[in-house]
Amino acid sequence: MKTVYANTWNPKAVKWGTTVIFVVSGALFVGGLLFRQDRWDLSWLFPFCWSFFYFGFLFREYKLCTYEIDDEADTLTDSRQKKYPLKLSQLTTATYKESKKGRFRSLFLHDCGTGFMDIRTSRENADKIVARIREINPGIEVKHANYL
Repeated sequence: MKTVYANTWNPKAVKWGTTVIFVVSGALFVGGLLFRQDRWDLSWLFPFCWSFFYFGFLFREYKLCTYEIDDEADTLTDSRQKKYPLKLSQLTTATYKESKKGRFRSLFLHDCGTGFMDIRTSRENADKIVARIREINPGIEVKHANYL
């Protein structure tokens, strides 16, 4: 049985929204180039262009990332690193990385060797992933790290 945990409910809306952000940042860039030495000086648009583009890229990367737990293959796979899945039976620790105020940042999984995976998702998804992993591997140690 395969279980997929996603960071968004509607990936199609994320793709369309980030495409609009990329088009707007491109338009700001072209507008800044075309009207740089004319009556209107729009060179101040360049920082906004790069800010929109960078935000759109990071937002798309975060929201479209999925994590898949496959019970039959005994693996946990990140959609960005499909070549390197983690074996669930070899996991030793699951660490909730939190800020000093207690805000959840990410879930860090480590196996008995050199394998690891940093899962950037919501707290609810992290709890679901850890609960599913504990069903398969009850010997995993769950820790909390408050150092960010």
